[in-house]
Amino acid sequence: MDPDTDPGRLRRYEPRDRDAVWSLHRTALRDAGSNPEDVPDNDDIRAIEANYLDTGGEFLVVEVGGQDGDGEVVAMGGLAVEGEEIPDGAGELLRIAVHIDHQREGYGGRVVAGLEDAARERGLDRVFLWTAQRQRSAVRFYRSRGYEGTDHRTEGEYELLRFEKALG
Repeated sequence: MDPDTDPGRLRRYEPRDRDAVWSLHRTALRDAGSNPEDVPDNDDIRAIEANYLDTGGEFLVVEVGGQDGDGEVVAMGGLAVEGEEIPDGAGELLRIAVHIDHQREGYGGRVVAGLEDAARERGLDRVFLWTAQRQRSAVRFYRSRGYEGTDHRTEGEYELLRFEKALG
């Protein structure tokens, strides 16, 4: 991270972040070459409390600039611990996104590290995630952090890759 760059504040999602998170989600998908309207199963982002926080998971944001919560949300991500496709002892990372103007500044790594810590705190021994193969920077990002490809599937026009990491 550039020392002149605002290091931002990694914190838990708060209800006041709702619009900023929705906007970042849609912007990040468009910047990655995906149409937000075509991406399957992304309704969870509309109800962070119900889908992440109230079920024992976590949702983190990085806020830069401003004071007392009036800064800009530039990165985000969630940890889901309940769901049909989540095996015992695992958590799923979802909605990891960094605003294009703030990529490669360390914010995505901070969000993922924070979610991995949250998974450990919940007694989980591994985390996994799915990302689109076309999102090449995301694929490189996860591999560089010790995630290994374990599966793939096709949903509509999207070739999805599954990555998993054991937590120590």
